[in-house]
Amino acid sequence: MFRRSRRLTVTRRRAMLRVSMVQARPGMVLAMAIYHPKRHGTLLLKAGVELDARTIMRLREIRCPELWIRYPKLDFIADIVNPEVFKARAEITAQIAEAFDEITRHSAAVLDYAAYRRAIVGLLDKLTDHPKAALFVSEMVDLDQPALRHASNVCFLCLLMGIRLDFYLVRERHRLDPTKARDVTSLGVAAMLHDVGMLRMDPKTVERWNQSHDESDPGWREHVRVGYELIRGGVDPSAAAAVLHHHQRFDGSGFPRRRTLSGETMALRGSGIHVFARLIAVADLFDRLRHPESATLERADEGEYQPMPVVRTLHAMLHKPYRQWIDPVIFKALLAVAPAYAPGTIVRLSDGSRGVVSAFTPTDPCRPSVMRLPDTDDSLVAGALDDEAEAEVMDLTKTRGLEIAEADGQDVRPYNFYPSHSGEFDLAATGRSMIRGSGNVHAA
Repeated sequence: MFRRSRRLTVTRRRAMLRVSMVQARPGMVLAMAIYHPKRHGTLLLKAGVELDARTIMRLREIRCPELWIRYPKLDFIADIVNPEVFKARAEITAQIAEAFDEITRHSAAVLDYAAYRRAIVGLLDKLTDHPKAALFVSEMVDLDQPALRHASNVCFLCLLMGIRLDFYLVRERHRLDPTKARDVTSLGVAAMLHDVGMLRMDPKTVERWNQSHDESDPGWREHVRVGYELIRGGVDPSAAAAVLHHHQRFDGSGFPRRRTLSGETMALRGSGIHVFARLIAVADLFDRLRHPESATLERADEGEYQPMPVVRTLHAMLHKPYRQWIDPVIFKALLAVAPAYAPGTIVRLSDGSRGVVSAFTPTDPCRPSVMRLPDTDDSLVAGALDDEAEAEVMDLTKTRGLEIAEADGQDVRPYNFYPSHSGEFDLAATGRSMIRGSGNVHAA
């Protein structure tokens, strides 16, 4: 079915923007290859393919969530949506799928930790080669595989944040040599496997969790210990600790509690929680808020489920109770790697005009730069593109009174947030302050 699409030869650097499957139209030309959302690593369509109606219908049937298509004036997005990084992410997702299958099928599961580390190192190498691609702008996995999607997203987010937080890792892991402290390979392995304990929960506990999502359920809480016991002999102690403690909260309200020599239990809080566990906690919360599991399960089959917009997720994390749960330094890193409005996203502004995000500023996440677009999806097909037309770009940090009203077809006006003071979201300033040893870097 996919072979009927026409392949166009594109010799120049790819310019692209992201469209949902609802916006897909015959005549659009892929700027990015499409991989099968269920058969991880399986290539469906190469970059340069011109879509036809039959191909679009088939992509919708297999629940391909989005496309990256050619569009003039957006050449720089090719640096952000890099195919080599995408392929390395697909390899990690395939490794997670194999690990989950092994744990599910065999009581004495044998996990290939060396392969997991190689996959993580491979992705880190690609991110080093293509630093502009170190952003969370797309997902890898079909919505009806929530556990795999969640692990894949959490892993990628943790690596992106860990790279940005090298100065913080050195401080929080001060007993290690700085080079070792900055190494996030074990963080990546822990993030891949952070929820493996759920695969060993008894069916009644899993069913109870799926129905209630009650985090006080003692049976469900045991998944962190089960996961820890499953992997602790095969991974670095820091990775095992991160799996055990990824449900700790910065304010001390998380679990499990630590038992003292006197037999009493005490809460872990703040820097008393391993920094890898704090990183996974932020990524885990972000992904769970974006994908409320009840909505995923109930509506994915109906083909109408959309994840919560990133801006709405970040807005929620800025407010109680979530803000008290997470390390504020790590949250600044999340803002730097998970843009509220990612480059390539189609948006509608408060004046009614349509545009595509062309740049973002982590210190003011909801005021990106936006390039004007024609008002209809049909204008995005290959034959209607005008490579020579001058693009109008608006920097919303300098255009007050104008804001983003819709993103990917969803109303986001209630969720835009802005810094209340200079430096509130400035990770670089936090790093400079920390390196100098001054300032309260954990101030909310």
